[in-house]
Amino acid sequence: MKITVPHNKKTISTGKALIMYFVVSLFLFFEMAVQVSPSVMSTQLMQALNIGTLGLGFMSGGYFYTYTLMQIPSGILLDRFNPRYVIVISVLICALGCLLLGLANSFILASLARLFMGFGSAFAFVSVLVVTADLFSVKQFATMTGITQMLAALGAMSGQLPIHFIVDSIGWRRTMFLFAIIGLLIALGIYYILRYERKEVDVTHKDPFSHFIHNLKRIVTNRQTWLLALYACLGWAPMSGFTSLWGVSFLIKVDQLSPGTAAFLCSLMWIGLAIASPLLGYVSTRFHNRKLPLVLSALIGVIAFSLLLFFKLSPVYLAILLFLAGSACSGQALSFTLVKENNTADVAASAIAFNNMAVVISGAIFQPFIGWLLKEFHFLSLLRYRYALLVVLLAYAVAFILALFFIKDTLKYRANQAVRG
Repeated sequence: MKITVPHNKKTISTGKALIMYFVVSLFLFFEMAVQVSPSVMSTQLMQALNIGTLGLGFMSGGYFYTYTLMQIPSGILLDRFNPRYVIVISVLICALGCLLLGLANSFILASLARLFMGFGSAFAFVSVLVVTADLFSVKQFATMTGITQMLAALGAMSGQLPIHFIVDSIGWRRTMFLFAIIGLLIALGIYYILRYERKEVDVTHKDPFSHFIHNLKRIVTNRQTWLLALYACLGWAPMSGFTSLWGVSFLIKVDQLSPGTAAFLCSLMWIGLAIASPLLGYVSTRFHNRKLPLVLSALIGVIAFSLLLFFKLSPVYLAILLFLAGSACSGQALSFTLVKENNTADVAASAIAFNNMAVVISGAIFQPFIGWLLKEFHFLSLLRYRYALLVVLLAYAVAFILALFFIKDTLKYRANQAVRG
Protein backbone atom coordinates (compact mmCIF):
# COMPACT_ATOMS: atom_id res chain seq x y z
CA MET A 1 0.00 0.00 0.00
CA LYS A 2 1.01 3.67 -0.12
CA ILE A 3 1.05 6.28 2.60
CA THR A 4 1.47 10.03 2.24
CA VAL A 5 4.19 12.21 3.69
CA PRO A 6 4.51 16.01 3.55
CA HIS A 7 5.15 17.47 0.13
CA ASN A 8 8.00 19.94 -0.49
CA LYS A 9 7.16 22.96 1.68
CA LYS A 10 8.62 25.36 -0.90
CA THR A 11 5.61 24.73 -3.16
CA ILE A 12 3.30 26.39 -0.60
CA SER A 13 3.44 30.13 0.03
CA THR A 14 3.76 31.38 3.60
CA GLY A 15 0.44 33.20 3.34
CA LYS A 16 -1.42 30.11 2.18
CA ALA A 17 0.27 27.99 4.85
CA LEU A 18 -0.78 30.45 7.57
CA ILE A 19 -4.39 30.51 6.35
CA MET A 20 -4.60 26.71 6.40
CA TYR A 21 -2.93 26.62 9.81
CA PHE A 22 -5.41 29.17 11.13
CA VAL A 23 -8.53 27.37 9.91
CA VAL A 24 -7.37 24.06 11.44
CA SER A 25 -6.50 25.90 14.64
CA LEU A 26 -10.14 26.95 14.90
CA PHE A 27 -10.92 23.30 15.62
CA LEU A 28 -8.43 23.34 18.49
CA PHE A 29 -9.86 26.62 19.79
CA PHE A 30 -13.35 25.11 19.66
CA GLU A 31 -12.30 21.80 21.21
CA MET A 32 -10.66 23.48 24.19
CA ALA A 33 -13.77 25.58 24.88
CA VAL A 34 -15.87 22.41 24.77
CA GLN A 35 -13.42 20.61 27.05
CA VAL A 36 -13.55 23.08 29.93
CA SER A 37 -17.15 24.30 29.58
CA PRO A 38 -18.48 22.07 32.43
CA SER A 39 -16.38 24.08 34.90
CA VAL A 40 -18.68 27.13 34.57
CA MET A 41 -21.94 25.21 34.42
CA SER A 42 -21.13 22.65 37.12
CA THR A 43 -23.96 23.74 39.46
CA GLN A 44 -26.55 23.72 36.66
CA LEU A 45 -25.37 20.32 35.43
CA MET A 46 -25.55 18.76 38.90
CA GLN A 47 -29.06 20.13 39.41
CA ALA A 48 -30.37 19.18 35.96
CA LEU A 49 -28.87 15.68 36.02
CA ASN A 50 -29.40 15.09 39.76
CA ILE A 51 -25.76 14.19 40.45
CA GLY A 52 -23.12 15.13 43.04
CA THR A 53 -19.45 16.11 42.79
CA LEU A 54 -18.30 12.55 42.13
CA GLY A 55 -20.90 12.09 39.38
CA LEU A 56 -19.90 15.40 37.81
CA GLY A 57 -16.25 14.38 37.91
CA PHE A 58 -16.96 11.12 36.11
CA MET A 59 -19.37 12.71 33.62
CA SER A 60 -16.99 15.53 32.75
CA GLY A 61 -13.97 13.21 32.84
CA GLY A 62 -15.67 10.89 30.33
CA TYR A 63 -14.48 13.33 27.69
CA PHE A 64 -10.91 12.35 28.47
CA TYR A 65 -11.52 8.60 28.29
CA THR A 66 -12.36 8.52 24.58
CA TYR A 67 -9.93 11.37 23.92
CA THR A 68 -7.17 9.27 25.42
CA LEU A 69 -8.15 6.04 23.67
CA MET A 70 -8.25 7.78 20.27
CA GLN A 71 -4.85 9.44 20.49
CA ILE A 72 -2.75 6.71 18.86
CA PRO A 73 -5.45 5.94 16.24
CA SER A 74 -5.67 9.66 15.43
CA GLY A 75 -1.92 9.81 14.81
CA ILE A 76 -2.01 6.71 12.60
CA LEU A 77 -4.95 8.03 10.57
CA LEU A 78 -3.26 11.41 10.10
CA ASP A 79 0.00 9.68 9.10
CA ARG A 80 -1.83 7.61 6.47
CA PHE A 81 -4.72 9.64 5.09
CA ASN A 82 -5.49 13.12 3.82
CA PRO A 83 -5.73 15.29 6.96
CA ARG A 84 -8.59 17.26 5.44
CA TYR A 85 -11.08 14.39 5.56
CA VAL A 86 -9.90 13.05 8.91
CA ILE A 87 -10.21 16.47 10.56
CA VAL A 88 -13.64 17.30 9.09
CA ILE A 89 -15.15 14.02 10.34
CA SER A 90 -13.68 14.49 13.82
CA VAL A 91 -15.07 18.05 14.09
CA LEU A 92 -18.54 16.78 13.19
CA ILE A 93 -18.35 14.05 15.85
CA CYS A 94 -17.39 16.66 18.47
CA ALA A 95 -20.30 18.89 17.38
CA LEU A 96 -22.66 15.91 17.68
CA GLY A 97 -21.51 15.46 21.28
CA CYS A 98 -22.38 19.11 22.02
CA LEU A 99 -25.85 18.59 20.58
CA LEU A 100 -26.39 15.46 22.69
CA LEU A 101 -25.33 17.22 25.89
CA GLY A 102 -27.78 20.02 25.18
CA LEU A 103 -30.52 17.39 24.91
CA ALA A 104 -29.39 15.31 27.91
CA ASN A 105 -31.77 14.79 30.83
CA SER A 106 -29.85 12.00 32.57
CA PHE A 107 -26.36 11.17 33.78
CA ILE A 108 -26.03 8.40 31.18
CA LEU A 109 -26.92 10.54 28.16
CA ALA A 110 -24.74 13.40 29.40
CA SER A 111 -21.82 11.00 29.86
CA LEU A 112 -22.40 9.60 26.35
CA ALA A 113 -22.33 13.15 25.00
CA ARG A 114 -18.99 13.82 26.71
CA LEU A 115 -17.65 10.56 25.24
CA PHE A 116 -18.58 11.78 21.74
CA MET A 117 -16.96 15.16 22.42
CA GLY A 118 -13.76 13.47 23.55
CA PHE A 119 -13.75 11.10 20.55
CA GLY A 120 -13.94 13.93 18.03
CA SER A 121 -11.68 16.29 19.97
CA ALA A 122 -8.94 13.65 20.14
CA PHE A 123 -7.85 14.73 16.65
CA ALA A 124 -7.70 18.48 17.31
CA PHE A 125 -4.27 19.16 18.82
CA VAL A 126 -2.55 16.42 16.84
CA SER A 127 -4.14 17.70 13.62
CA VAL A 128 -2.78 21.20 14.11
CA LEU A 129 0.74 19.92 14.86
CA VAL A 130 0.65 17.54 11.86
CA VAL A 131 -0.45 20.36 9.55
CA THR A 132 2.25 22.57 11.12
CA ALA A 133 4.92 19.93 10.47
CA ASP A 134 3.66 19.59 6.88
CA LEU A 135 3.62 23.31 6.09
CA PHE A 136 6.43 24.89 8.14
CA SER A 137 10.19 24.36 8.52
CA VAL A 138 11.87 22.41 11.32
CA LYS A 139 13.26 25.62 12.86
CA GLN A 140 9.77 27.10 13.02
CA PHE A 141 8.15 24.05 14.63
CA ALA A 142 8.91 24.83 18.31
CA THR A 143 7.61 28.39 18.01
CA MET A 144 4.56 27.30 16.00
CA THR A 145 3.84 24.61 18.59
CA GLY A 146 3.93 27.31 21.26
CA ILE A 147 1.52 29.43 19.21
CA THR A 148 -0.71 26.37 18.88
CA GLN A 149 -0.76 25.97 22.65
CA MET A 150 -1.53 29.67 22.94
CA LEU A 151 -4.58 29.22 20.71
CA ALA A 152 -5.63 26.17 22.73
CA ALA A 153 -5.34 28.21 25.92
CA LEU A 154 -7.39 31.06 24.45
CA GLY A 155 -10.01 28.51 23.44
CA ALA A 156 -10.11 27.11 26.95
CA MET A 157 -10.30 30.62 28.36
CA SER A 158 -13.29 31.34 26.10
CA GLY A 159 -14.86 28.23 27.61
CA GLN A 160 -14.80 29.86 31.04
CA LEU A 161 -15.47 33.58 31.50
CA PRO A 162 -17.29 34.30 28.17
CA ILE A 163 -19.25 31.05 28.37
CA HIS A 164 -20.11 31.89 31.98
CA PHE A 165 -21.95 34.98 30.73
CA ILE A 166 -23.53 33.12 27.80
CA VAL A 167 -24.81 30.42 30.14
CA ASP A 168 -26.25 33.10 32.42
CA SER A 169 -27.97 34.71 29.43
CA ILE A 170 -29.40 31.77 27.47
CA GLY A 171 -28.92 28.75 29.74
CA TRP A 172 -26.51 25.82 29.52
CA ARG A 173 -28.61 23.78 27.06
CA ARG A 174 -28.83 26.54 24.44
CA THR A 175 -25.14 27.20 24.98
CA MET A 176 -24.38 23.61 23.96
CA PHE A 177 -26.66 23.95 20.92
CA LEU A 178 -24.66 27.05 19.97
CA PHE A 179 -21.45 25.02 20.30
CA ALA A 180 -22.87 22.40 17.92
CA ILE A 181 -23.59 25.06 15.27
CA ILE A 182 -20.11 26.55 15.63
CA GLY A 183 -18.60 23.07 15.18
CA LEU A 184 -20.54 22.56 11.95
CA LEU A 185 -19.30 25.90 10.56
CA ILE A 186 -15.68 25.03 11.43
CA ALA A 187 -16.01 21.66 9.67
CA LEU A 188 -17.25 23.40 6.51
CA GLY A 189 -14.36 25.91 6.66
CA ILE A 190 -11.76 23.15 6.97
CA TYR A 191 -13.33 21.15 4.11
CA TYR A 192 -13.08 24.06 1.68
CA ILE A 193 -9.76 25.62 2.76
CA LEU A 194 -7.40 22.83 3.91
CA ARG A 195 -5.93 21.72 0.56
CA TYR A 196 -2.29 20.84 -0.01
CA GLU A 197 -0.41 18.03 -1.73
CA ARG A 198 1.23 15.11 -0.02
CA LYS A 199 3.53 12.83 -1.98
CA GLU A 200 3.06 9.08 -1.75
CA VAL A 201 5.59 6.60 -0.43
CA ASP A 202 5.30 2.92 -1.30
CA VAL A 203 5.09 0.63 1.72
CA THR A 204 3.47 -2.37 0.01
CA HIS A 205 5.88 -4.76 1.73
CA LYS A 206 4.01 -4.18 4.97
CA ASP A 207 0.36 -4.82 5.72
CA PRO A 208 -1.39 -2.07 7.71
CA PHE A 209 -1.44 -4.00 10.99
CA SER A 210 2.26 -4.94 10.93
CA HIS A 211 3.12 -1.41 9.86
CA PHE A 212 1.16 -0.09 12.85
CA ILE A 213 2.85 -2.51 15.27
CA HIS A 214 6.29 -1.70 13.84
CA ASN A 215 5.83 2.05 14.24
CA LEU A 216 4.26 1.69 17.68
CA LYS A 217 7.24 -0.36 18.86
CA ARG A 218 9.61 2.31 17.60
CA ILE A 219 7.77 4.90 19.68
CA VAL A 220 7.19 2.99 22.92
CA THR A 221 10.70 1.52 23.10
CA ASN A 222 12.14 5.03 23.18
CA ARG A 223 12.80 5.81 26.87
CA GLN A 224 12.76 9.57 26.31
CA THR A 225 9.31 9.33 24.72
CA TRP A 226 7.95 7.85 27.96
CA LEU A 227 9.71 10.37 30.18
CA LEU A 228 8.45 13.26 28.11
CA ALA A 229 4.95 11.79 28.11
CA LEU A 230 4.99 11.56 31.91
CA TYR A 231 6.28 15.14 32.15
CA ALA A 232 3.53 16.30 29.78
CA CYS A 233 0.86 14.44 31.78
CA LEU A 234 1.95 15.97 35.08
CA GLY A 235 2.55 19.39 33.51
CA TRP A 236 -1.04 19.46 32.30
CA ALA A 237 -2.59 18.19 35.55
CA PRO A 238 -3.02 21.75 36.96
CA MET A 239 -4.98 22.75 33.85
CA SER A 240 -7.11 19.60 33.62
CA GLY A 241 -7.58 18.96 37.34
CA PHE A 242 -7.76 22.51 38.68
CA THR A 243 -8.57 25.08 35.99
CA SER A 244 -10.83 22.93 33.81
CA LEU A 245 -13.15 21.79 36.58
CA TRP A 246 -12.41 22.34 40.28
CA GLY A 247 -10.61 25.71 40.29
CA VAL A 248 -13.74 27.88 40.17
CA SER A 249 -15.31 25.92 43.05
CA PHE A 250 -12.06 26.19 45.05
CA LEU A 251 -11.95 29.98 44.70
CA ILE A 252 -15.64 30.35 45.54
CA LYS A 253 -15.54 28.12 48.62
CA VAL A 254 -12.07 28.79 50.04
CA ASP A 255 -11.43 32.39 48.98
CA GLN A 256 -15.12 33.37 49.12
CA LEU A 257 -15.17 34.95 45.66
CA SER A 258 -18.21 35.45 43.46
CA PRO A 259 -18.69 32.97 40.57
CA GLY A 260 -17.86 35.66 37.99
CA THR A 261 -14.66 36.70 39.78
CA ALA A 262 -13.63 33.07 40.30
CA ALA A 263 -14.15 32.29 36.61
CA PHE A 264 -12.13 35.38 35.64
CA LEU A 265 -9.24 34.50 37.95
CA CYS A 266 -9.18 30.89 36.69
CA SER A 267 -9.05 32.20 33.14
CA LEU A 268 -5.77 33.93 34.05
CA MET A 269 -4.12 30.50 34.12
CA TRP A 270 -5.07 30.11 30.45
CA ILE A 271 -3.73 33.61 29.71
CA GLY A 272 -0.44 32.74 31.40
CA LEU A 273 -0.24 29.53 29.40
CA ALA A 274 -1.10 31.39 26.19
CA ILE A 275 1.65 33.97 26.66
CA ALA A 276 4.36 31.63 27.95
CA SER A 277 3.96 28.78 25.42
CA PRO A 278 5.18 30.53 22.23
CA LEU A 279 7.77 32.44 24.28
CA LEU A 280 9.16 29.21 25.73
CA GLY A 281 9.33 27.61 22.28
CA TYR A 282 11.14 30.61 20.81
CA VAL A 283 13.59 30.92 23.72
CA SER A 284 14.44 27.20 23.65
CA THR A 285 15.29 27.43 19.95
CA ARG A 286 17.05 30.81 20.19
CA PHE A 287 19.36 29.65 23.00
CA HIS A 288 19.66 26.02 21.85
CA ASN A 289 18.35 24.59 25.11
CA ARG A 290 15.22 22.48 25.51
CA LYS A 291 15.85 21.14 29.03
CA LEU A 292 16.24 24.31 31.11
CA PRO A 293 12.84 25.78 30.12
CA LEU A 294 11.19 22.52 31.22
CA VAL A 295 12.95 22.66 34.59
CA LEU A 296 12.19 26.32 35.26
CA SER A 297 8.54 26.15 34.24
CA ALA A 298 7.86 23.24 36.62
CA LEU A 299 9.72 25.00 39.45
CA ILE A 300 7.65 28.16 39.00
CA GLY A 301 4.55 25.96 39.20
CA VAL A 302 5.66 24.44 42.50
CA ILE A 303 6.24 27.85 44.07
CA ALA A 304 3.10 29.57 42.72
CA PHE A 305 0.68 26.75 43.52
CA SER A 306 2.13 26.28 47.02
CA LEU A 307 1.39 29.90 47.86
CA LEU A 308 -2.03 29.67 46.23
CA LEU A 309 -2.96 26.54 48.17
CA PHE A 310 -1.72 27.31 51.67
CA PHE A 311 -2.26 31.05 52.14
CA LYS A 312 -5.31 33.26 52.34
CA LEU A 313 -4.65 35.90 49.68
CA SER A 314 -6.30 38.96 48.20
CA PRO A 315 -7.72 38.75 44.64
CA VAL A 316 -4.71 40.70 43.32
CA TYR A 317 -2.20 38.17 44.65
CA LEU A 318 -4.42 35.31 43.56
CA ALA A 319 -4.45 36.75 40.05
CA ILE A 320 -0.64 36.94 39.93
CA LEU A 321 -0.16 33.42 41.25
CA LEU A 322 -2.77 31.92 38.94
CA PHE A 323 -1.13 33.64 35.98
CA LEU A 324 2.24 32.19 37.00
CA ALA A 325 0.78 28.74 37.68
CA GLY A 326 -0.67 28.73 34.16
CA SER A 327 2.59 29.95 32.66
CA ALA A 328 4.35 27.06 34.40
CA CYS A 329 2.24 24.59 32.40
CA SER A 330 3.77 25.81 29.13
CA GLY A 331 6.53 23.22 29.53
CA GLN A 332 4.13 20.53 28.33
CA ALA A 333 3.78 22.41 25.01
CA LEU A 334 7.55 22.31 24.55
CA SER A 335 7.50 18.57 25.27
CA PHE A 336 5.86 18.03 21.86
CA THR A 337 8.91 19.50 20.17
CA LEU A 338 11.22 17.18 22.12
CA VAL A 339 9.03 14.18 21.26
CA LYS A 340 9.16 15.09 17.58
CA GLU A 341 12.94 15.48 17.77
CA ASN A 342 13.27 12.10 19.51
CA ASN A 343 11.42 10.25 16.73
CA THR A 344 11.74 10.01 12.95
CA ALA A 345 9.54 11.97 10.52
CA ASP A 346 7.53 8.97 9.29
CA VAL A 347 6.10 8.38 12.79
CA ALA A 348 5.91 12.05 13.79
CA ALA A 349 2.11 12.20 13.98
CA SER A 350 1.92 8.97 15.97
CA ALA A 351 4.64 10.15 18.39
CA ILE A 352 2.89 13.50 18.85
CA ALA A 353 -0.39 11.67 19.43
CA PHE A 354 1.26 9.44 22.04
CA ASN A 355 2.47 12.51 23.91
CA ASN A 356 -0.92 14.17 23.61
CA MET A 357 -2.52 11.02 24.98
CA ALA A 358 -0.37 11.45 28.07
CA VAL A 359 -1.46 15.09 28.36
CA VAL A 360 -5.13 14.29 28.17
CA ILE A 361 -5.03 11.22 30.37
CA SER A 362 -4.29 13.64 33.19
CA GLY A 363 -7.89 14.84 32.87
CA ALA A 364 -9.22 11.29 33.02
CA ILE A 365 -7.17 10.73 36.18
CA PHE A 366 -7.21 14.02 38.06
CA GLN A 367 -10.78 15.26 37.51
CA PRO A 368 -12.55 12.24 39.05
CA PHE A 369 -9.72 11.66 41.56
CA ILE A 370 -10.03 15.19 42.96
CA GLY A 371 -13.81 14.75 42.97
CA TRP A 372 -13.38 11.54 44.99
CA LEU A 373 -11.00 13.24 47.44
CA LEU A 374 -13.49 16.07 47.94
CA LYS A 375 -16.15 13.49 48.72
CA GLU A 376 -13.91 11.57 51.14
CA PHE A 377 -12.74 14.73 52.92
CA HIS A 378 -16.27 16.17 53.27
CA PHE A 379 -15.93 16.18 57.07
CA LEU A 380 -13.12 18.75 56.78
CA SER A 381 -15.48 21.35 55.30
CA LEU A 382 -13.50 24.04 53.45
CA LEU A 383 -10.16 22.39 54.23
CA ARG A 384 -11.13 19.48 51.97
CA TYR A 385 -10.32 21.61 48.90
CA ARG A 386 -6.79 22.30 50.11
CA TYR A 387 -6.14 18.62 50.90
CA ALA A 388 -7.67 17.35 47.65
CA LEU A 389 -5.69 19.78 45.52
CA LEU A 390 -2.38 18.74 47.04
CA VAL A 391 -2.22 16.23 44.17
CA VAL A 392 -1.87 19.16 41.74
CA LEU A 393 1.10 20.50 43.70
CA LEU A 394 2.62 17.01 43.67
CA ALA A 395 2.24 16.91 39.87
CA TYR A 396 4.29 20.11 39.50
CA ALA A 397 6.97 18.72 41.84
CA VAL A 398 7.38 15.37 40.07
CA ALA A 399 7.52 17.13 36.68
CA PHE A 400 10.35 19.29 38.04
CA ILE A 401 12.31 16.19 39.15
CA LEU A 402 11.81 14.50 35.77
CA ALA A 403 13.02 17.53 33.84
CA LEU A 404 16.01 18.13 36.12
CA PHE A 405 17.38 14.59 36.33
CA PHE A 406 15.99 12.39 33.56
CA ILE A 407 14.98 14.27 30.39
CA LYS A 408 17.74 14.87 27.82
CA ASP A 409 18.22 18.13 25.97
CA THR A 410 17.72 17.13 22.32
CA LEU A 411 19.45 20.19 20.88
CA LYS A 412 22.63 19.71 22.95
CA TYR A 413 22.51 15.94 22.43
CA ARG A 414 22.37 16.31 18.65
CA ALA A 415 25.10 18.94 18.67
CA ASN A 416 27.37 16.60 20.66
CA GLN A 417 26.58 13.71 18.31
CA ALA A 418 27.45 15.87 15.33
CA VAL A 419 30.79 16.83 16.88
CA ARG A 420 31.62 13.20 17.67
CA GLY A 421 30.60 12.16 14.19
